[in-house]
Order: sequence, then C-alpha cells, then structure tokens
Amino acid sequence: MNKVRFGLEQVHVAFDGIAQTQSIEVTDPPTTDGEVTITITATTLLAADSPHDVVVPLASETHTTTAKVASAIVNALNNDEVISAVFMARRVGAAVYLATKVAQDNDATLAITFADTGETGAEMGDSTVVAAGTVGWGTPVAIPGVVNFSATPDGGESTFYADNIKYYVRQTNNGYTGELEMALFPDDIIAEMLGWEIDANGMLVENAEGVAKEFALMGQIQGDAKNRRFVYYRCTASRPSQASSTATESVDPTTETLGLTMLPLEHNGKKIVKGVIELNETNQAIYDAFFDAVTLPGAGVGA
Repeated sequence: MNKVRFGLEQVHVAFDGIAQTQSIEVTDPPTTDGEVTITITATTLLAADSPHDVVVPLASETHTTTAKVASAIVNALNNDEVISAVFMARRVGAAVYLATKVAQDNDATLAITFADTGETGAEMGDSTVVAAGTVGWGTPVAIPGVVNFSATPDGGESTFYADNIKYYVRQTNNGYTGELEMALFPDDIIAEMLGWEIDANGMLVENAEGVAKEFALMGQIQGDAKNRRFVYYRCTASRPSQASSTATESVDPTTETLGLTMLPLEHNGKKIVKGVIELNETNQAIYDAFFDAVTLPGAGVGA
C-alpha cells in the first residue's frame, strides 16, 4: 500500500462556506412586565423585509436572569417567519447568536438592535460580528496538538490489452484517505467538522443527524529541510476514535484520531487535490502568507 506518514507543524483548517454570525448579549433582566423589540437589519439577506422587528414579551417574575431573557429572545426569533427563513438563533449563556442557515456572501449591514419599548428595565449590549459570511473558504484556524498525519492515495489503474501487451493504461486519481492524530481535538473544530453542537452549558453534543462540513487542510512538514507547506483542498472528516485507560504507575498520554477523506476539487476546468509550495526566490509573499488564506493554483492567496 502506498501510504505517506509524517509529522506536522502549523496545521490549519479552513472551512468551506462560513455562516455569517452576529451576536448581542443581555446585560440586565426586566424589573417590570412589558415588551422589548429586537430589530434585525440585513439589507441583502432580508431584502425588502429589512429592517424587521420582533416583539418579545418579558415578565419580571419569570425572566429573572439574563440567560432566561436570552432564551425568550431566541425563541421569538426562531418562531418569526421572516427571520427563521434566513437565520437560526441560539443562546450561549446570556448571549444571543444569529447565524445564516446557508453559507453565502457577507452582508455588511447585518446588525441586531434592542429597544426597551415596554420600559421593562431590561438592557442589552451592542451588536457584535462573530463571523463574516463567505461561500468560499473562511479564514484558516490553527489547531494545536497535532501528532501525526497519514495519506493513502485513492484510485486505480485501468488496463487495455492489444497485440498481447498492455496497449493502454489509465490511472485514476480519486484523492486520498487518511488519518489525523492529535492530542485532543478542540470542541469547536470538531463541532463544525462533523455538524455536532455545543450547548448552552458548553457541552459538546454528538448529533446523529449532523452534516459534516468540507474544509481545506493545511500544514508544514515537520523537519523538512525545504520547509514545504501543503494544502488539501476538499476534505471531510469522520468521527474521531478515542481510547481511555485507568491510571497506572506511569503516565501514557492518549490521543484522538480522525479519519479523513480528501477529494478532488473542480477548479478552472481541472480536478485538483492538493498543492505543495516551498520557498524560492520568487514566491516569498505567497509563501509567507500561506496560512492566512487558502491559495489556489496560479493565483494569489485566497483567489
């Protein structure tokens, strides 16, 4: 089996298609009963429906904490036909997150504003950008603790015989399968890779119906004299394997291993699988910025 295995450094992932996300945080619960108004402005995403108001009733006896107010706002946003057609709201602590359901180009006008229209005494902070939307790769994110990476070519050979010889041979390239071994995968990376969830308590929840997201995998070969950097353009991951053991007299670190599939990507009429770059006299700028964005063949960073 033709299998390549090597150590890595500077490993990054860049997810394909980033859902634009905005957040706002509840800072004070109500002191009296009444209504607050959440206004969503999104000139491109909501078109003629922007800005759109969502009225949220609050009661001082039941909405006693900032987290409970945030939950009420999330429920109201998700039950609103205009907002729920484009966005999904969720809560983390007292913060309300609003994300597009489908990755698309960034709408720079997206904002969440709050008005205490019923004079409840509730208060919220300012709208904050969490992630800019994109239909291409997002900004590469460094993942620490990488131990090993392996890649096995996936393809085959088709042979046509004539005149009692191999008359024609065609090689097929279906990309690679491989494994990524780490000390520990960060929860937010795993959640986005596999379509899992992180709940309001910060618990990573494995969703059996989660949809895996494609990503570019980037890194530098550890100990390579030429300092080669590489990118696999179209990767998907399977659930990581884990092993745990009881404590003994010696400490043996355990790792997690993620199965990978690296497929060809259509680009300018060709099917590309990976790119490898080493520093030379003419590519200093591209090489230095390699981990800032995904570099496609024959173009600048992020093209």
